[in-house]
Amino acid sequence: PEGAVCPWPPGAGATMGACMNCCCRKKEGDTGTMPADLSEGPVKADKRRCTDPLCLLAYILHWGAFFAVTFAGFAGGDPRQLYFPRDYAGDYCGLGDYSSHERLVYMMNVTQMVQPMMEQVVCSTVSSQALESVLSADDYLAYQCACCLSPCDRCTADKDNPDITSGGDMSSVVAGGMGRLTGASGADLFSGDARYPTFDPNALFSEMTKYYYPVCMTNTTGCNVPPLANVSDTAALRTYTYEPDPDSEFRSAWNTLKTDTRIPAAIRTSLGTPFEFSAYPLGMCPYAARYCIPMPGLNFIEAANNYCFPKMEASAVGALGGAAAEVLEGVAASSISESAGSGLGGLAGQVLATVDALCLVVFWSFIIGLVFMVILRFFVGCFIWTALGMVLALLAGGGLVAFVRSGQCKGAGLFESGTQMAVAAVITAGELAQDALAADTDKCVEALTGRGTLYRGCQSRTRSGTTCQRWDAQAPHSHSWTNASYPEAGLAENYCRNPGNTTTTIWCYTTDPEKKWEQCLPRMVIMPPCPRGYAIETDYARKALEICAYAAWVLALIWILIVICMYSRIALAISLNKVAAMFIYHTPSVMLVPIGQIVVAVVYSVLWAVSASFLISQVPASYTSTEYFATYTEANGNYTTPGACNPAWPQGFGYRYGGNKTSTNDPCTGNLGDISGIEPKCYRCAPPRYVFDWYFALSFFSYLWNNALFVAMGQCIVALACGFWFFTKKEDKGRTSNVSMAARWVLRYHLGTLAFGAFIIAVIQMIRYMMKYMQKQMEAQKNYVMAMLFRVLSCCVWCFEKCVKFLNKNAYIQTALKGTSFCTSAKAAFFLILRNAVRFGVMAMLGGIISWIGFASIMAGTGVVGYVLMQEMHPDISPLMPLFTFLLVAYFVSKLYMNVFHLAVDTCLQCFLACEEAGSGGEFIPSVLSDFVNGHSKKLQDADAKGAE
Repeated sequence: PEGAVCPWPPGAGATMGACMNCCCRKKEGDTGTMPADLSEGPVKADKRRCTDPLCLLAYILHWGAFFAVTFAGFAGGDPRQLYFPRDYAGDYCGLGDYSSHERLVYMMNVTQMVQPMMEQVVCSTVSSQALESVLSADDYLAYQCACCLSPCDRCTADKDNPDITSGGDMSSVVAGGMGRLTGASGADLFSGDARYPTFDPNALFSEMTKYYYPVCMTNTTGCNVPPLANVSDTAALRTYTYEPDPDSEFRSAWNTLKTDTRIPAAIRTSLGTPFEFSAYPLGMCPYAARYCIPMPGLNFIEAANNYCFPKMEASAVGALGGAAAEVLEGVAASSISESAGSGLGGLAGQVLATVDALCLVVFWSFIIGLVFMVILRFFVGCFIWTALGMVLALLAGGGLVAFVRSGQCKGAGLFESGTQMAVAAVITAGELAQDALAADTDKCVEALTGRGTLYRGCQSRTRSGTTCQRWDAQAPHSHSWTNASYPEAGLAENYCRNPGNTTTTIWCYTTDPEKKWEQCLPRMVIMPPCPRGYAIETDYARKALEICAYAAWVLALIWILIVICMYSRIALAISLNKVAAMFIYHTPSVMLVPIGQIVVAVVYSVLWAVSASFLISQVPASYTSTEYFATYTEANGNYTTPGACNPAWPQGFGYRYGGNKTSTNDPCTGNLGDISGIEPKCYRCAPPRYVFDWYFALSFFSYLWNNALFVAMGQCIVALACGFWFFTKKEDKGRTSNVSMAARWVLRYHLGTLAFGAFIIAVIQMIRYMMKYMQKQMEAQKNYVMAMLFRVLSCCVWCFEKCVKFLNKNAYIQTALKGTSFCTSAKAAFFLILRNAVRFGVMAMLGGIISWIGFASIMAGTGVVGYVLMQEMHPDISPLMPLFTFLLVAYFVSKLYMNVFHLAVDTCLQCFLACEEAGSGGEFIPSVLSDFVNGHSKKLQDADAKGAE
């Protein structure tokens, strides 16, 4: 009822709808219509109503869906899967079956480490001779092909392994090789010995996934994994006897050499017990024994999140010498070393130790930004005209460099060639002027062929512009080249000639006493030919550079014409930039708006990331195949074909499965290790750490919507505050701040409109991210054509998003000034931009220039202040890392100022256009804009007068 008080909160007896009606109801005296112009400034509160309330209701309801999927994620997700270490099979250390085994360490891949010695033994002369009498002809041929002992399709040459010629030698080689792999010290692992295959330390530590198994171990000792000799429960140590994998091409020959009684006993003995390895107890390393065998000479260093990275022990470093440090710098995929870790810690410590200076730098950065706004108010014109001149200089200079480069002779410098061309151009210009005044120039024939002996032109200056000495004169240089001595050389006056064919082209003696003679160019020639060749050898490249030079000069000319034609609009843009700088100077509290935006956005982003981590960590068991595969390609695919483990993005991966020799029906090891009659399938799939489903899609859309809403709120608040300031009387500008009132009006009346605009942006962004998602899917499926298509579509959507953001920003300004709904504001903004497209274009172009100047100035000033503070407060600390932090802070401060500044410029432009179209603004229009408004008003008055006549 009229006069009643709207109850709040709703629990006081009113519904949400009643309270919304109270918020949006007509005020006393409200006619229900919006003002057609802004002659009285932004629409007053008593004329405003809540805009787009249904959109606000939809926004509120969407939070219900967000919380629903978030709670579903809390029920089934585990964010620890996103960062906990994973073993070779994709299981998580510290979770599930490995909850008590939190540390990820690297154990030796016995198969890869023994492979060279196994091939040396199996493919040796003594083994080949023994197998020849045991194997069938086909099996022996297959064996020879596997060892590359005879030419076949899979080999390009024989294997360069040290040969073994007797059973005794084999026993010695095996004992020595196994001693290197099972010893406590790594000193012998890299030592050279002609009897054994050698290990490349760089490959051993850079190809971690090949030579090591990442496994989860107990956390009782951190990353200080004890050597096998120091394990307290020695009875729990396990033994693993090496044999080639079931799918190895050497397995049949190995088993024959090891078990067939027809093979000499010395060979069978060598392939038995000596290939045994000791492994950590099951309690420390909960895997099969083959995955728990330590690498000799390997220790571990602590890293984040329970990772333990390999580090060579002192004996191995001593064996390698100085090269060990370089190897360790590249250890593992992340290239972590002890020195690198301490370096990062030291840098972080420097930042923490200079936090007092950082706080002062933040303060001074804001002061510098405010000072820049004041300077911008007075010198923005100088900045812009200087920048426009620099663009012209860049085009003209770039064209000049390209032109000079296209004619640069071999052996000549770019500056030297440019100077000669410049002198030739000046001389040519003077000669053209002389020819225009001369009565008879037919006597001068400037044609030059060959070395110029027949040249009879009138060139009287050298390449450097020096005047030539007359041939009949003996001062300042005496000579014997006279017309009497060489009557056929045409030695007339002081014209350049080549008498006696003495040099490569025409020349003359100079009037400079310090320079006796110099070569010349024919008149009207700016770019002479190069007898010794050009710096750029191909004609095509030189012609392309010449064309680029002409194109740059044409663009420079067009740029000049554009600046001349757009002079009045550029002057208006400069004035509007001055007005925006005045607004920020008079209303410094407006900078709290983007700061508040950042704080809210950061807090929200952190909370959303936590909730999203539960959603994406719900990887269903059916996401990757549970089948077994015979080859690596079947599991992981290749460049053209996806594997069974990674057909979709996010991708899982295939790992080598060692089999279970205690099983009677294992796909890899068959019946208790007997693989007769089956194809061993020793590859399995591990799932990715995360997946994206529709739950996450809904949550991510909510995130995009909220982020766009935060941006919209800030833009609308700043626009309304700027509108208040713009339409305040000149003498009252800067006396009051209307930022808080602008925030209240925006949040009370226009939150629905902002939610509507933010929803549109979120939809477009969601489509763009879907294109990126499909691009990743196509790449996973090896469909590179479709992947490129989705990449292009994503770029197109990004361009469209930029256009919509620009329109939305101007629509929010319309809403702030006129209090209209989103559709009405967007329509008005669109046609306003259409009517003033050139002005908006000029503003956008100059806005980029001002942004660059602003970023450079604020960051440079902050850097200087930060360096001075470091020298005064912390002279003993290296300023490198703190200065980097100071510049990062300055960047964000610059971004705050520039975002507010550009929004103020756009708002001032719309306020100016409103005043211009209404022909008003004498009391409040800023002085720098008065001439533009008055000039337009005069044009309207003249047009009305002509119409009346």
